[in-house]
Amino acid sequence: MDRKSALRELLELKKPLDEILPTLDRFERDSVPLVIFERRHVVSILRRYCDGDLNRHDVERWASLIVSRSDIDYNSDAVLREHLLELALPANSQLTRERAGKSAVALIEGPTAKAVEAAARVLHYEGLRHGWWDTYTKSYDELAATDPIGKFEFDGLVERMLMAAIRAETDDNQ
Repeated sequence: MDRKSALRELLELKKPLDEILPTLDRFERDSVPLVIFERRHVVSILRRYCDGDLNRHDVERWASLIVSRSDIDYNSDAVLREHLLELALPANSQLTRERAGKSAVALIEGPTAKAVEAAARVLHYEGLRHGWWDTYTKSYDELAATDPIGKFEFDGLVERMLMAAIRAETDDNQ
């Protein structure tokens, strides 16, 4: 089995971790991402936890292993990374079946990184056009290229706005 296949097994937790880890340990660690960690991976693990197929320790260990690897990419999905860190650091919050279910729903219904970036581009453009940013004149692409922290913070703001809109829409439909 090659490293990429072993990483996929880890993401999908197709086997117990004690069977996957020896295979991964045969390969050198590399900082070049070989696989992309997606929301569906977390949703699948959380569903299996809710169904009783995995226990809390399995989920925490799985999340910690993924967080520790530089050969797994997140595609700039801040929400996904936040959920993964929450699972990997149980001291911050105890994972319950109810919380796992809510997290899975949030990941399914929440905006993707692509949607956040598209909305951020629109908001940024409108802010420049209407003079909301005072003397700031950089385009969104210039912001992304020259100020990754600023882009991350701006995208985070837009993501929170989109999540609030989704929650409001959900509340209206109940």
